[in-house]
Amino acid sequence: MSSTPPPSQPDRNFNDLTQRFQRTIYDTPRGQLRLMALRQDFSDLAIPLNNARVLDIGGGQGQFSLELAQQGAQIHLGDISEAMLAVAIVRFQEAQLPLNALPCRVQDVQTVFPGSYDIVLNHAVLEWLERPFEALPLLCDKVAENGWLSLLFYNKHGHQWRQLMNGRTHAPASANPHLRHNGNAPQHPLDPIEIEQHLDALGFRVQRWRGIRCIHDHMHQKIRQRIGQEAVNQADLAFGLQEPYRQLGRYVHFLAQRVPS
Repeated sequence: MSSTPPPSQPDRNFNDLTQRFQRTIYDTPRGQLRLMALRQDFSDLAIPLNNARVLDIGGGQGQFSLELAQQGAQIHLGDISEAMLAVAIVRFQEAQLPLNALPCRVQDVQTVFPGSYDIVLNHAVLEWLERPFEALPLLCDKVAENGWLSLLFYNKHGHQWRQLMNGRTHAPASANPHLRHNGNAPQHPLDPIEIEQHLDALGFRVQRWRGIRCIHDHMHQKIRQRIGQEAVNQADLAFGLQEPYRQLGRYVHFLAQRVPS
């Protein structure tokens, strides 16, 4: 007799964690390191920003989008969390910059944001979706020819290495039960090679592959304090572009360009 499979978890909505995210991620060294890495990647590849149409889907509080707007980009931002969107709207208003912000699930992106974009951002979203690989074609379809997809996702290898270093040798692939219970653990850590293969099949070429927090998260806090955050950041930015260290990043950032058809 076949058993009924357990119900799947829904896509995560962070309405209940908006303030916590501000305190525990965006205003912390690890959040600042993420922004540094994104800035460096866009700068190194000379991604054109002035008057670029940018779609930030799952853009949350709009931290990185705001930086692009300050360089002349036109930002369209969607998120499933209206509480997150409210914070983004205030940020843009304070900076006196235009923003088109609308509630939107990844699955509804074509309807809510029709047309194509020079740059599509999707940062720390895929791992929270129940079916992450079904979202990739939807995101890629929004990118104009020769345009860019900036994809940041929770890394399976970095997750497992961290679990092992924390003594979870019996179940390194699973999430910490406490974090899972509180909705703070990503549902689906992702394999960068598998993501790259999907992007290739969708007509994209990964031009930049970076591991983020490949040094920071695996260095003891006391050592980070001793050598200073600046030294940690510089090591992370440098080794995050090198094999095999980038494979251990807690997150991976891909800048993938649509190949002309």
